Amino acid sequence: MPVFTRLRDGVLELTVDGDFTANEVRRVAFKAFESDNTPKSIPILLDMSGAAGIAKMSTEEMEAAGAIFGAYRDRIAGLGVVASADVHAMFGADGGFGREAGVTIHTCHSHAEARQALGVAQP
Repeated sequence: MPVFTRLRDGVLELTVDGDFTANEVRRVAFKAFESDNTPKSIPILLDMSGAAGIAKMSTEEMEAAGAIFGAYRDRIAGLGVVASADVHAMFGADGGFGREAGVTIHTCHSHAEARQALGVAQP
């Protein structure tokens, strides 16, 4: 499965690898948020560094992806997105993803950078 989560050192890591659909991301993310093991307020590290096709996503697709996080914005204590530099702007606050997510987004190059931006320690 190209979309998976894990709770690691107080951070919910959502990793998207290879080809994926918004429905896969939604299903996995919602399951993680609804898990009894997930704290009610938690920083999220969305790792899109291995995801395929991001640069070709439409505005509507980016809005749909942001809405996944917007549905749980009251529980998200920051969102760090790890992605290649050429797609950083697509996750910005001014774009569809950022507007729909409705939380502070830190677009980063690495897990370490994202964890630092979220104010959490390295594992």
